[in-house]
Amino acid sequence: MPPLVILLLIAVLVAVALVYGYRALTALLVLQSLPTEGGEVPRSPGEGESVALTGELVVEEPAPMGGAIDDTERAVGAYLWRARFPDNTNSNLTIEEWGWERQRWHTFASGLEWGRIGVTTGGQTVRIDPTWFRSATGATPLGQLEVGGVMKSDRLSISPWDSWYTHLRNRTEHRSLRRFAGHVRRHNDSIDLDRHLLEACPLVDGATVSVRGELHLEQGERVLRGTDQVPLLLTDGSFGDYRRWLRRQGVRKGVIVAASVLFTVCLWFEWYVPFAALLVGLLIYIGYRFTQDAHVIVDFLRRVFGR
Repeated sequence: MPPLVILLLIAVLVAVALVYGYRALTALLVLQSLPTEGGEVPRSPGEGESVALTGELVVEEPAPMGGAIDDTERAVGAYLWRARFPDNTNSNLTIEEWGWERQRWHTFASGLEWGRIGVTTGGQTVRIDPTWFRSATGATPLGQLEVGGVMKSDRLSISPWDSWYTHLRNRTEHRSLRRFAGHVRRHNDSIDLDRHLLEACPLVDGATVSVRGELHLEQGERVLRGTDQVPLLLTDGSFGDYRRWLRRQGVRKGVIVAASVLFTVCLWFEWYVPFAALLVGLLIYIGYRFTQDAHVIVDFLRRVFGR
């Protein structure tokens, strides 16, 4: 029997393998349900029929707070978002001073906001109802977001931002939560919203989208929504791009699972050479990250003091 410390390491590796194994499996399940390409609206669709469409996004009513996300003239119909807080380093610097890309961020909430939207293809428009996504992922409505207090990081859970049900990658906007001061709640008055970041992937009027879900007829209007049997899948590209992305993610998660299992076996049978190689690689990675962080700090000091 290996020593207690080794058993603890084995337990950690098993947990990692289970988490990433679940992620790889769910990615493959979504991949199997994805069509290769979007078609047209069926002329005589059956109630609850699975339909995949590719076309232009039509925004009849913009998403709540969409104007704070995108400064363009086109209406924002929907956006995937995540709210993030910085780590304890550089705690006196705001987003404007430090820059969102020069800080370490931790996600504490995420979700999807939408207005009245649809997809037009072949001269026909089908409304998109993403309500199922919010219930399936436990997404937080942005209007109910509370900043401050106990804000957990989503590192050990699957946030809506990281869900396989959406693939929005064409644009990512970065905004200070100060822009949303009239909509989000602060735990107390000392919370500085300029120190908190909101990242969003917007879908604007006229953008090309691909969506798959169940087609329903409501008061003469065709509506596409998700169910547990037919999840709503949404991307700002083609289904082909979506499939390639899911395939890459599944492979990456699978590699982590395989490595975790390999090192678990090595530790159980007390073959420590492979584990030592992993430890050396980890130390090299930590050293690389430290070098990158030091470069960022030096660059910031040069800009501050004009050198």
